[in-house]
Amino acid sequence: MSLDKFTHVFPAMVTPMNEDGSFNYEVAKKHIDWMMDNGIGGIGVLMASGEYQSVTLEEHKAYVNEIVPYVKAKGGSVIVGCSRERVEDACELMNNAYKAGADAAMVLPSFYYHQSQEEIIDHYTYLNDNSDLDIMVYNNPNVTSGISKETMQTLYKLPHVKIVKDASMVIDVMTDFIFDAEKAEEDKGVLCGCDYLLYQAYATGAIGWISMTANILPKLSADFHHAMIVEKDYQKGLELYKQLYPVVNMTERFPKPTQAVKYILQEVYGFEEGICRRPRRGMSEEEKKLVIEWSEIERLSKTNKN
Repeated sequence: MSLDKFTHVFPAMVTPMNEDGSFNYEVAKKHIDWMMDNGIGGIGVLMASGEYQSVTLEEHKAYVNEIVPYVKAKGGSVIVGCSRERVEDACELMNNAYKAGADAAMVLPSFYYHQSQEEIIDHYTYLNDNSDLDIMVYNNPNVTSGISKETMQTLYKLPHVKIVKDASMVIDVMTDFIFDAEKAEEDKGVLCGCDYLLYQAYATGAIGWISMTANILPKLSADFHHAMIVEKDYQKGLELYKQLYPVVNMTERFPKPTQAVKYILQEVYGFEEGICRRPRRGMSEEEKKLVIEWSEIERLSKTNKN
C-alpha cells in the first residue's frame, strides 16, 4: 500500500530551544530516540507545536536539514510543517524538506486572508505543480478557511496530495474526508488532527494521528495505533484511549499546549526543552500545577521508559 509510510502516529514534536532561542539539536535527537524506542514510527517536524510560526525561512531550513536525515537514518517517516502565508515561501520550504529526505509537507491554506474554496484549490495546485514533495492537506478552520467536502474531493485528484490532517474538531467533517478518500482513484488517507476525537477517527477509518500527546506518552500512543490499525481490536483500542484521555483532553483544551508539553518533558522526563519563542510566554506556577493534575501525567508516565 502506497500509504504505509503515513500509517503511523506522528508526534507534532516540540522544538527544544536554548535560552537565547537557538535550536538545541542534542535534546531534539534524544527526544526523537526516546519516542521511537517506545514504538513511534513517524515524526512531525516544525508543526504548530514545534513553533514554526516563530522561525525564519532560513532557520526552518537549517532545522529540517539537521533533523529530517536523523529520523530517516533511524527508519522513521517524517512530515514537515511548511505552512506560510505566501504560497511561494511554503513551496520553498517544501523543496528544502524534499532534498532533506522528508516524506511529506503539512500545509495550511494561507491563514490571514480567508480564501474562497476556488483559491484553496489554486493554493494546493501551485504546491503540487512546483514541488516534488508529497502533501498533507491541513484542514483547520480555527486558524484559516475551512476546506469543504467538495473542495477536498477535488484536491484528492492532485497527484502529490496523499493525506489530509483534519483538525476541524467536528467528527462528521473528518468522516466525510475519510469516506471520500476511500472512494478516490488513487490511495489517499486521513490522519486525525484532534487528539480528543482520536478513537472516533480511527474507528471510522483514519490511518494515523498527528499528535501532541505522543510527545509525552509515546508508548501508549503507539500501542493505541497498533491495536486499532494492526490488531483491529477496537475494544483494546478503547481501553487505551481511555488511558490516554486525560492527556489528549489537556493538549486540546489547555490554552498553552506547547508550553505544557515542554514543561512536562522537562519536569517529568528530564528533557531540557528550554524556552518557547515570542509571542508565547511561560506558564505560571498555578498553570504548571494545573497541567500536571489535569493530564494525570505522573501516573501515566509510568507506561513509558526514559
